[in-house]
Amino acid sequence: MTTVMRRIAPAILLIALSATAAPGADPVHQQAGHGQATGRDAPTRVLLAYAQAINAKDIAAMGRLVMDKGDGFTVFEGSGANTGWADYRDHHLAPEFANPDLVFHTYAYENIRTRHDGDLAYAIFSIKMDYTYKGERKSRTGRGTAILTRDADAWKIVHLHTS
Repeated sequence: MTTVMRRIAPAILLIALSATAAPGADPVHQQAGHGQATGRDAPTRVLLAYAQAINAKDIAAMGRLVMDKGDGFTVFEGSGANTGWADYRDHHLAPEFANPDLVFHTYAYENIRTRHDGDLAYAIFSIKMDYTYKGERKSRTGRGTAILTRDADAWKIVHLHTS
């Protein structure tokens, strides 16, 4: 089992088990509508900051919010997959953000619902996008799932799946 899978496997179990829990049974189950974070929900704040960094095309800020060492971060977007922050940063983000034909007007995570147990958290959310690509204005709403871990008292994203 790879390092990434060893880190993600407990989160998958947490997601499966929490899907059977009664709504409201978990006191840390949060919903942040319209991109608003609650004071006690650090994983939500990390995701909101990550989306803001995407909107600003700020790769350095994004890197501070993810597990950036080795293969500790994975991302699945559509049919693409990247393992490791360096792979995602260098082979996906940098070329995409350098593209002058792509202009973000809005990129935001909304309706974030998080659940955590100890040092492991997951979130489901919607993604609001308004952008111009090759002169054509586009808007759409996507969906996302994130797994985060607490590392040295800071929450870090270890996995993102967006569609």
